[in-house]
Amino acid sequence: MHLSETLHLPLGVADVASMYADPAYADVRARVLHAHEATATVQGDPADAFTVTTSIEMPTDGIPDLMRRFVGTTVTIRETQTWQAPAADGSRRGSIAFEVAGAPASMTGDVALTPEGEAGAEMRIDGELVAKVPLLGRKIEQAALPYVSRVLALEERSAADYAAGSAR
Repeated sequence: MHLSETLHLPLGVADVASMYADPAYADVRARVLHAHEATATVQGDPADAFTVTTSIEMPTDGIPDLMRRFVGTTVTIRETQTWQAPAADGSRRGSIAFEVAGAPASMTGDVALTPEGEAGAEMRIDGELVAKVPLLGRKIEQAALPYVSRVLALEERSAADYAAGSAR
């Protein structure tokens, strides 16, 4: 099922890249998402091409009932963001992937980060949400789409908290 989101982050593109590469940002995201735990590892330098992999353990009380039977009371989501080096105008392109541990659900897509105003960035996410469950896959995708959109929208709040200095 197709997913398209546009986020407005209160940091410039270079600062957003640095934020994602900062392991302390995983703690901010965990707090905003009411997650039990979050960790992040970074390969590369945010001034160039880099990859950040974040593992977030979240309670499942907010997910649709149809999905909860596959994951239990908590779920671990592994997110991998792979960013290319910045373009001449500072914009960046990359890919994003979410895997749900122990569940047949995932999302893959493209991300684009462009300058927005003096000190902001627009992040566009264009991806496909897939649930590989015979007969129920499409229903699970339809039920999960609003939940995934809400989680992605909370990225704006996490970035605002980070920008305000709550992680540093």
